[in-house]
Formats: sequence, C-alpha cells, structure tokens
Amino acid sequence: MDKHYPPPFPPVERRRTATAEDVAARQTQEYYPASPHRVGHTPGLHGEDAPYLSQQIIRPGRRQAVEYEEQDYADEPPKKQKTTSRIYRPAKPTRRLERTRFHWLVFVGLAMFIMIIGWLTFSALSSWWGVTQDDWHYGRPRTWQTDAVVGHGDSPRNPSHFIAMNLSGQILVMEVPGGNASKAQVYIGPRLFGAGEDLAPVTVSFEDRNGDGKPDLNIHLQGSDHMIVFLNDGTKFVPTKQQP
Repeated sequence: MDKHYPPPFPPVERRRTATAEDVAARQTQEYYPASPHRVGHTPGLHGEDAPYLSQQIIRPGRRQAVEYEEQDYADEPPKKQKTTSRIYRPAKPTRRLERTRFHWLVFVGLAMFIMIIGWLTFSALSSWWGVTQDDWHYGRPRTWQTDAVVGHGDSPRNPSHFIAMNLSGQILVMEVPGGNASKAQVYIGPRLFGAGEDLAPVTVSFEDRNGDGKPDLNIHLQGSDHMIVFLNDGTKFVPTKQQP
C-alpha cells in the first residue's frame, strides 16, 4: 500500500535536564522507568510491560486517536449482536371448496341405472341357475324317460318304455313296446330353432285326446304352452296337428 498515515501520537521532545519533579519522583520510587527491553528508546515511553496510563487509545484498524470512555465509544454506533433468525413464509389462506350440488334428476337416473343393472344381473343368474338344474335332472342332451301301458302288446307287468330326447334341437320319442326292443319305434317331432332351444327339456304324457278310449302320446316342451299330440291307433302313434 502506498498510502501513508500520520503517526498515532505526536513525538515526544527529549528534555535536556530533569526537572525537580522528576528528581522527586525518582527518589520516592513513583517514577516508572522505561522497559529494559526497549533499550535505546526515549525514557518515559510506555513499554509493553509498564502500566498503560494514557487517556487516549488507538483503535485497531483506525489511524486516529479517540477519547477513552469507561462504558462505550461515543462515535461508534452500538454493535448488533449476531443472532440466527428463521424466516417463515406466510401461509396461504385456507380456501374452502364449494360443495357440488346435483340436480334431483341425477339421483333419479342413478337409481334407475342401478335397478336396470340389478335386473339384468338377476335375469342372468336366474337363467344360469335354471340351466344348471336342468343339467342335473335331464343331462346333455336333454333326456327324459318313463313307463306306461298304452295297449301296444304291453301289460301292467310288462309296460312299454318311452324315452323323450332333445337332440341338438330335434325332438325324438323312442318307444319299446312291452319291453321288446326288437319292436322299438322312433317318433320324430318338430325341430326347434332359437338360442338355447337345444337345452329345452322334453317330457311326455298319455291322455285320450279324441275320445276313443286309447291313451294318446302328448309331447311337452318346457317353457312352451304348445303340446305335440300323436294319436294312438292301437299298434303305434300317428302324428297329428299340434293342440294348445
């Protein structure tokens, strides 16, 4: 640095002779001699091991003398204590969401939708349960059989055996007269069309439809109000028109 500062205090002029006060001070031992470590310096200066009695001090970092005060420095603002502060961001105000209100028709439509879904589910379950029960009773293909006395060479001891079958939608009835398989006859009924018709069970009954005293063959289709009638001519059954 090229800047020069003035000396911190004016130089002390050396006195040629000691005054009476100096002599008295030396005799009473109130005089503080210069430090022996500062050999060659002017006597009366404050050495590093001598008490510091000056009323002026030099503050480090400043090349000027300031008046000493017991409590504080008049020309210096009070020092601020170093403190750690935590800065909190202001919290955003809580915003209450508006409650969504629906029209009453929305609830009506929702209720109808639930009813429709429930009805479709119930219908599907009912259909599945019905088919499952038919599988247990009639098997696949749907088959039903019974014994009856119809006057075709049979008797109560040897009744005729009938087997009704729905073979992939084709209605068939097989008769074994009096248990004699060599005289078995097959009666072909109508063919059924439509979804699920191949799983419709077929049963038969024997009632006199024309009043001649001979039991006739009546074919029933489950789930249908129509009945297929075969008239009894004494040796076999003859197809006729369907009757309700």
